[in-house]
Amino acid sequence: MSDAAQREVRALWNHGFISLLLTQFFEAASDNIIKGVLTFAVAVGAPWETVFGKGGNGLIGVAFTLPFVLLSAFGGRIADRSSKSRITIVLKTISLAVAAFSAVEFARGSAWGALTALIAFAIVSAFFGPVKYGMIAELVGPSQIARANGIVNMATNVAVICGLLVAGLVAHRWKAGFVNGVPSGESAWLPGTAMAIAVLLGFLTCLTLPRLKAQSPDLPVDFNPFSTYITTLKFMAKGPLLGVCFAWTFFYFVAAIVLSILPDYSAFLGVSDEKTSHLMAALAVAIGLGCVGAAYLDRVERRQLFIVFGAGGLALGFMALGVAPNDFNITMALLAATGLVAGLYIIPLQSMLQSLAPDDLRGRVLGTANGLSFALGAAGSALFLALRTLDVPSHQIFSVVGVLCAMVAMIAGWRLRRAAG
Repeated sequence: MSDAAQREVRALWNHGFISLLLTQFFEAASDNIIKGVLTFAVAVGAPWETVFGKGGNGLIGVAFTLPFVLLSAFGGRIADRSSKSRITIVLKTISLAVAAFSAVEFARGSAWGALTALIAFAIVSAFFGPVKYGMIAELVGPSQIARANGIVNMATNVAVICGLLVAGLVAHRWKAGFVNGVPSGESAWLPGTAMAIAVLLGFLTCLTLPRLKAQSPDLPVDFNPFSTYITTLKFMAKGPLLGVCFAWTFFYFVAAIVLSILPDYSAFLGVSDEKTSHLMAALAVAIGLGCVGAAYLDRVERRQLFIVFGAGGLALGFMALGVAPNDFNITMALLAATGLVAGLYIIPLQSMLQSLAPDDLRGRVLGTANGLSFALGAAGSALFLALRTLDVPSHQIFSVVGVLCAMVAMIAGWRLRRAAG
């Protein structure tokens, strides 16, 4: 039986998929712990606000995304020419060293050292992105890809919730332990301890991945990341892949802005960082549930309608958040409702990317898409930083996001009508 035939009959909940699911869970959790603590540390009134200046959480977002922009396509090339399971083990081993470095930098109160650790984690994740998404298509049958995506997205969002909740708790205690601008006592090591646990668990789960063979072992190594982007984009432009890619990456532009806005809600709503992390958790839970729902409702003929409906729902939700009163419960309800419809937008596009990409090019296609998603994420963080510099209140930036989503919904609807005609 051929590899393609074997994948077609492979059940969704197989050993390899479960191993990948757990590894991705702990990867996402560790990333969000360090990013969450650092974002809370530079938010309005926080100890490192003066280090990075007004809108510093936008700067954190840009710094986190740049490695993905520069390295994702190169990571996709490595994923195509090597065993994805072997690459995962190497990357998780490197993560252990990065976790130790980040623990020291947070404990000694070095803002720039903590930022360096965040960038190091982002570098590892940039290589892991095309590996994990490419691995899904190797571990499950084509008919199961949409459901696998939904489950991975759900697990990732649960990991984001856990990471953000831990970040909120850790940031609150870590900031409370500052004496003369430096963390002190046992709380100084809380960020490092939390990250180390998540990274260690991710390392252990990746050891259970099945051995996967390289899809394109003769592919030459090209250390110029932009050449891979160029050749892959040219291939994608020959069919619908490029349009699907840009529609998918737009979501990460929006997500970067939203994740920059929410830490400032501590000051806007007059609540603690821990309670603000509950808002982030509500959004993440809702997105996860929306992803699973979309995955099980997914049909080829429904995908374009789902995309239009999802973009329109995002537009309405964000516009409502832009004018909502500063009430915690109303904000949480609106975030949850907006997150639910997000899954209808993400999952059809992600499944189309994976199914349309050829086996021997899938790593580069997904790596390119991943890199572009973070390029747009950096643009979103930069837009947030620019608007905050112009003294636009953080919560009102939601209205800007809503208008942009409405434009995407109209473009998607226009293309759908054109295709039908």
